[in-house]
Amino acid sequence: MAGSVRRMKETIGDVDILVIAKNYKKVMDFFVKLPGISKIWMKGSTKASVRMAEGFDVDLRVVRKNSYGSALQYFTGSKEHNISTRRIAMSQGLKLSEYGLFRGKKMIAGWSEKGVYKALGLAWIEPELREDQGEVEAALQQARGKIGLPKIIGYGDIRGDLHCHSDWDGGTNSIKELALGAEERGYEYLGISDHTKFLRIEKGLDEKKLDSRNKEIDRLNEKYKKRNSKFRILKGCEANILNDGSIDVKDYALQKLDFVIAGVHSNFKMEKAEMTERIIRAMKNPNVDIISHPTGRILKRRDEYQIDFDKILRAAKKYGVVLEINANPERLDLNDQNIRRAKEAGVKMVINTDSHEKSQLRFMELGIAQARRGWAEKGDIINCRPLAELLTFFKK
Repeated sequence: MAGSVRRMKETIGDVDILVIAKNYKKVMDFFVKLPGISKIWMKGSTKASVRMAEGFDVDLRVVRKNSYGSALQYFTGSKEHNISTRRIAMSQGLKLSEYGLFRGKKMIAGWSEKGVYKALGLAWIEPELREDQGEVEAALQQARGKIGLPKIIGYGDIRGDLHCHSDWDGGTNSIKELALGAEERGYEYLGISDHTKFLRIEKGLDEKKLDSRNKEIDRLNEKYKKRNSKFRILKGCEANILNDGSIDVKDYALQKLDFVIAGVHSNFKMEKAEMTERIIRAMKNPNVDIISHPTGRILKRRDEYQIDFDKILRAAKKYGVVLEINANPERLDLNDQNIRRAKEAGVKMVINTDSHEKSQLRFMELGIAQARRGWAEKGDIINCRPLAELLTFFKK
């Protein structure tokens, strides 16, 4: 995979695939006969473009093995990143293309992608960072032994998911089923964050129902302890931030939880100053730990609501509130630019899937990719912490 798919962009134009082969024709003949193709745009000796029945295009490029690294670097992009790397090559009297890195006619790198960056005098740049947002300059500094690129969060660094909805609020799966899914993923903990009472369409829980659900979690955790399992289910909720910034659940019920998520789920078209103050007032509630999907966007369907994000960051820092990176592919909120701004402001974040069924736990990969694109490191993300450390963080 190359292009925007490899860079893990939140939306893509098409799918780019790079193949190494000796027999180009055999690859091309196989590719254009794959099921699901509705139209062949072009088929040549090294290139092919097709449209899939689902409506997106796939571009295939075949190269020789010794050009694989430079071709992968080139076709991964972005275009702007490639302009920067070619400029560096030219400044050193080199030529960089999809076929290799050359000094005159001599190929000095190209068979490995990391080798291309090293030959250019650059530290390795992860694909998610290649958007010409300062990563090339940082890679130059790092190669010279100075502070450069961040050590971005890895795909295996998450210890648990804190935003999952059970059948208590209309989700598909029981708490036990969600917990089994989390265990299968190797997590240490899972936070159950059912909606609260204002969101009636989602069967939101009132204080009494929250208490009943908490007792079920306690019973399940007792079973884990008897099995000497270290896995734990955490008691949370996704409360609603009402128009005036108050929370739709009474404080005494929130205080019984391990953590509280609060989010805007109504009246999205408030004026900027009013919406900003609404969220900040919720942050001031000492029981609120996390703000879910902080800008409210739904990709291709709903724009972000109007907020002063700098004010939100200052309030989050002041009151110790965490901002969520919602991994649901329809949200991916925060976006990469806001993640980077939060990191620079010293605001902690959490990557959650907002799962409404067990299968959606897999969305975590998309949230991690979003965090990586925003230059977030392991220390910026609270659910990279082990359970005891996480609970201490929430108590503080």
